[in-house]
Amino acid sequence: MTTIHISEGAQIDLGAVGTLVKQGKTIISAEDSEIIELVMKTIQEGKTATFYLKTMVCNEITRRYWTPERVETVGLQPIPTEQVSRIKSDFNIEIDGYANNMDCPRCGNHYSTYEFIEQGMKEHGEETVRAVFSLKDVGLLQVHPMQNSVCPRCGLYLARVRGGYTYDYRCSQNNAYACCK
Repeated sequence: MTTIHISEGAQIDLGAVGTLVKQGKTIISAEDSEIIELVMKTIQEGKTATFYLKTMVCNEITRRYWTPERVETVGLQPIPTEQVSRIKSDFNIEIDGYANNMDCPRCGNHYSTYEFIEQGMKEHGEETVRAVFSLKDVGLLQVHPMQNSVCPRCGLYLARVRGGYTYDYRCSQNNAYACCK
């Protein structure tokens, strides 16, 4: 592992950079304000991307994105305490934040954070979901994610229900996991 010092306090792990690039990923390093503008432009232009950001940068982007009007339009609400407790009990994941809720138009089943995590474990594996929620000091921001919420009871794709599932989570590791559509 080769680490270089760019400036006082800043270090870049070139081994990790090389590993990610070999996996087909692109890494961009820039001033925080430039990264914020890049992400905002990606949102405005309707492009799809996933950004792994400093928590502070992610928080600034979501602060700009989640206007009171947008929050009302998508129905973003604090995750209920009962659901937070159920997620902790069933999945051992500590979570807080906001999400909208959808009711399946076919069977009436409720879809929100619990079902999102459950679906993620089925599609990506428990280890992957736990890794995402265990990131420390990282904001994971999905812009126009290509995900289909699926009713766990009847299997209906819920993508067309009131704009789909939307979330802005905060976890105990000083991390964030959010989406902007």
